[in-house]
Amino acid sequence: MNPSDLLHDDTDGDAPPNPGLLIDAIAERHWVVIARHAWQQYQKRGRGVIVFPTPGDDAGSADQGTAPLRYLTFNGTDDQIASSGMRTLHRLTTTYDPEQHVVLAIVLPDERTVFDVYDRDPAPVDTE
Repeated sequence: MNPSDLLHDDTDGDAPPNPGLLIDAIAERHWVVIARHAWQQYQKRGRGVIVFPTPGDDAGSADQGTAPLRYLTFNGTDDQIASSGMRTLHRLTTTYDPEQHVVLAIVLPDERTVFDVYDRDPAPVDTE
């Protein structure tokens, strides 16, 4: 199953999108690429978030999801970040273990952002 198929469950025609299933499927299906990129970017830029392209994302729609992964880092004071509406995502980037975990985010076609911390094998540090 394509992970984007999980965005909508068409079994009853009225089911809401399921972004949690989508991000979990992306993490499972693309883990090695995600973990490797996260580790490389962490070594270059410090703590951050992998932003995976999703269906309807201009960066990924034309090439069926093979667009480069983006890596988001935070600049600014804690007060500036907290007032930006990204406080929860920022907190995750300050508490995860970059050697073992990845903070993964997807921006849905309706502009909502879904994110979580993932811990899978191989660990990011072991993907080099």
